[in-house]
Amino acid sequence: MSAAEKLDFHITPGAWFRQDLLYPVFGLSTEAVRKYRTRGLWLEGKHWRKDPANVIVYNRAAIERWMEGKP
Repeated sequence: MSAAEKLDFHITPGAWFRQDLLYPVFGLSTEAVRKYRTRGLWLEGKHWRKDPANVIVYNRAAIERWMEGKP
């Protein structure tokens, strides 16, 4: 592949995904996300939870509804 060629990746996250995709998908920084969790704006079990590896994952559909102002 030459330097002039460019690869475009289109990522479609699953229902639950890790924090690395929050910025590309929603434009949310890690600091903003931490504040949403610690202030109780995002609820454990609804907007986020820990996966079997004890890593926080986020629910795409719940976050989309939250961003639309829906419960």
